[in-house]
Amino acid sequence: MTPKENLEDWFPEHGAGLIAQNRLGVVVGGSLSRGLAVKLELGQPIEDLAVGRYIVVHGQRKRFFCMITDISLESTNPAIQADPPEFSDPFLRDVYSGTTTYAIVTVAPMLVISEENKPLPVKTIPGHFMPAFNATEDDVNAVFGQEDATHFNVGAPLELEHTSINLDLQRLVERSVGVFGKSGTGKSFLTRVLLAGVIARGVGVSLIFDMHNDYGWEVINESGYTVKGLKQLFPNKVTILTLDAESSRRRNAKYDFEVKLGYSEIEPEDIAMLAGTMNLSDTMIDGAYTLRKIWGSDWVTRLIHASQEDIEFVLEKTNIASGT
Repeated sequence: MTPKENLEDWFPEHGAGLIAQNRLGVVVGGSLSRGLAVKLELGQPIEDLAVGRYIVVHGQRKRFFCMITDISLESTNPAIQADPPEFSDPFLRDVYSGTTTYAIVTVAPMLVISEENKPLPVKTIPGHFMPAFNATEDDVNAVFGQEDATHFNVGAPLELEHTSINLDLQRLVERSVGVFGKSGTGKSFLTRVLLAGVIARGVGVSLIFDMHNDYGWEVINESGYTVKGLKQLFPNKVTILTLDAESSRRRNAKYDFEVKLGYSEIEPEDIAMLAGTMNLSDTMIDGAYTLRKIWGSDWVTRLIHASQEDIEFVLEKTNIASGT
C-alpha cells in the first residue's frame, strides 16, 4: 500500500491543476496586426472579462503583455445559431458550453516582457496553445515601472485596483501624445492628471489652449463636484491668459492677464484656419485675401466700418460678389 504522501509527490493536488484553474484560456490563432485569438477555459465566466483589461500570454521564452480588444461568442455547429436547443435544463447548457459553444477573446500584443523583466517592443507572437492569464501586479510594474522622480502615478487599470500605472514623464514629453475615448469616459480628467504630473516633476513646459475651461482655474465634473484646475494646484507655476475677461469674471475664474488682439493683427490665414468653425465658404476666404490686398493691414477695421462707397468700390474693382 503506497502512503498518501508518496502519491502527493507523484500527483500533486495543487500543481498543474492550480495553473489550469487560474488560466483564462489558450491561444488558438491570430496575427500580430489583427491580434491574438484566445479561447476561454471551460467555466471561465465571460461576463467577468472587459475590454481594456490587461492579460499576459506566457510563451515558451517570453511573456506577451496584451490588452483585450474584443470578446465574441462562437460555436462549432452553425445550426445552433439558427435553431438553439432548449436550455430549460441547466445540465444541457453545461454540456454544450465549452464544447459545442465557446468564447473567444481577441487581445492585442502591446509589449514583450523579457526574462529580466524588461519591457521590449513586440515584433512576434506566441505559438498555438500558449496559456493566457490575468496580468499580475508584477507584470504591470515590469511594464510601467515604480513611482519615482520621473515615473508619475496616473491611476489603476481595470480590475487591478491595487496596481499603479506609473508613466515615464520624461519619455512622455519626448513624443506626440493623444488621449482618445468616447464622450464621458474621462479624457479631460486624464489629460489634467498628465499635465499636473509634467508640471509637478518639471520635465516640460506646456502651452494649453483651453477652449472649454477644463484645465485653468476649476471645472465642474459630470457629478456636479468642483475640481481644482492647474492654477489652484500650482499657483506659482501656471499663468492663465484670457481673451474674454467678462466671461472669466462671470464664472468667477481668476486669470493673470487679458490678451487683446488688434484688428490689424488679423490676417486672412487666421480666417482660413477657422473656416470650418465659422462655416465660411471658399469664396468668403478668397474675399478676405482680396480685401487684405487692396486695404492693407486695416482691412478688418475698414470692412466693419465700411461705407456704401467702400462697398461699391469693392464690388466694382474686385471679383467679390455682393452676397459674399
